[in-house]
Amino acid sequence: MAIDEFCKQLVRSNPAAMADWLLGVSGGEDYAGLIAPGFYWQLIDTELAAETQRADSVILHAGTATKPNQLLHLEFQSRPDRQMPERMLEYWIRLWRLHSKPIHQVVLYLRKTNSPLVRVDELQVGETRHGYGVVRLWEQDPLPLLQNPALLPLATLARKAGRSTSADAEHLALVADRVAAIKNPVLQKEIAGGCHLLAGLGFSQELINAYFTMGILDDSVTYQAAVAEYTRRGRLEGERQGEERGIQLGLNQGLNQGIQQEAQCLVLRLLPRRCGQLSHEQELAVRALPLEKLEALAEALLDFDGPEALDAWLAV
Repeated sequence: MAIDEFCKQLVRSNPAAMADWLLGVSGGEDYAGLIAPGFYWQLIDTELAAETQRADSVILHAGTATKPNQLLHLEFQSRPDRQMPERMLEYWIRLWRLHSKPIHQVVLYLRKTNSPLVRVDELQVGETRHGYGVVRLWEQDPLPLLQNPALLPLATLARKAGRSTSADAEHLALVADRVAAIKNPVLQKEIAGGCHLLAGLGFSQELINAYFTMGILDDSVTYQAAVAEYTRRGRLEGERQGEERGIQLGLNQGLNQGIQQEAQCLVLRLLPRRCGQLSHEQELAVRALPLEKLEALAEALLDFDGPEALDAWLAV
């Protein structure tokens, strides 16, 4: 979940850079000529309804004499979601009701997967059809990302598919060289921390540590803000449910524990959609799973059709 929060923070810090790149790779042909200097882009509130459903990031284009105000809505996904088409339609409707402006939507998948779900870019039910952009980061040309320091964390995962171990090392070395070329030491630490965090979705920890030291995360304000926001949301959720279940994720626990907590939170959020409300015993059993089992459960739950399916999977 720290990864999700980091991506949101990345957009908050660099809305123009994200818009410039994504509108060029996500099927935004109708947006040709829309890209404008950074001051035209403004992040807006992502809360969409009274039940506090939030989009990941929503950017407002302030408009020009020839272009009206428009919205860019981004969703970051490290795993496939069978309900993504319905979610995107719901987000679109709520954004339209709030702002009544043209909306371009993009789902950005971060982690490489062979799931066909990451190739779905529309909802079609009867006469209802809603399309949106899909960007699979591992299929993207890394060059535009390498040319913009703000996007270097995303560059770590661009076009990794099919490369050898030596090519992986060369790619991370190239990203690390671009980070080292950043003259502002504060910005350099921020970008290096983001590279270390996102690279965990596609590379071994040993290889990552060879180019981006763990200690750099302690100095990354962006990373700390992402973890703090995640911890705050976990605490609020625990308070709403009357339980002390807020996730206490500290920087001193290291990146590996952060990934473990991310996987645990994701699985516990998705399971009720497939199995209904979990029993206390089921939740405890899920929380006790190691990271490898949590990742396997995240894939398997897509085919669950009730609580019995979860019990059967846990019993294996």
